[in-house]
Amino acid sequence: MSRTRFSLIEHPWFFLLVFIIATMVVQIIVGLVLVWVFKLTNGAPVSSFWLTLLSNLLLLFIIVPFVLGFPKRFHPYKTYLSDIRLTHVKPLLRLILLGVSCYLILAACTVAGVLIYRLTHGLPVNMSFMRYSFVISKELPPHSMSWLYTLPSILEEVAFRGVILAMFLRFYNQPKAILFSALGFGAIHLGNMLSGGDPVWVTGQAVWAAILGLFYGYVTLKTNSLLPAMIVHYLSNLFVSALNAYIQTNATIPQQALYGIIFTFGVVPTILMILWVRSYTSWMKITPAT
Repeated sequence: MSRTRFSLIEHPWFFLLVFIIATMVVQIIVGLVLVWVFKLTNGAPVSSFWLTLLSNLLLLFIIVPFVLGFPKRFHPYKTYLSDIRLTHVKPLLRLILLGVSCYLILAACTVAGVLIYRLTHGLPVNMSFMRYSFVISKELPPHSMSWLYTLPSILEEVAFRGVILAMFLRFYNQPKAILFSALGFGAIHLGNMLSGGDPVWVTGQAVWAAILGLFYGYVTLKTNSLLPAMIVHYLSNLFVSALNAYIQTNATIPQQALYGIIFTFGVVPTILMILWVRSYTSWMKITPAT
């Protein structure tokens, strides 16, 4: 009797585990190269930018298709790009508008969380507070290069709503695939403990990442495109410090985690954005993934 050859792409949970391990290993290797060969300062914004960008590009566009063999070995490269929905960008304008409008919902929830936190401490909310607590311009040129340093965050969508979601869809229905990919997205954030992150804050980050991952997976399948999720992910990372600075400065770590789970990236914006995506895609007749 001949043995059946083991295929990683036939075991989605094992694939997810290998993918997460590969992510960490690639980051370590790229980080060492940047520090030892190119003499970049470890932890500096420029170094973090190149570390995130290069490690994700290497993982997603070389290791996943050619080493891990997703979706199938020896298939055309364009098949891989299509399977992860990276090349699905039509209708472009409607997808962009959806992504921007979803982010505005998320931003409003973040601001609401800040206002609720201040009011629960018996402090007034007036124009002076609003003007000095929500300064979007500080994240934009010429004050900051955050718009550039945040760009690699869109590759997280290629990873989890592209590769991982597509992998789970091969074996599970859409709700389960969305849930499982969201759990994987949350789990990978636990790796921040290895770099010295506060356990309570990192746990909160993993929880809200998993919750928000439900929205990212939902909008990806409802539009059959990564573009709206990329836009929301990029804008939320770009402006979170500007919108949430008051809580980050004044709240305890457990409070920051709690408000993150409820307001900033968690339950409230996720529910509202999913409801909006459901309505928007129906009005605009955007075809969902099958």
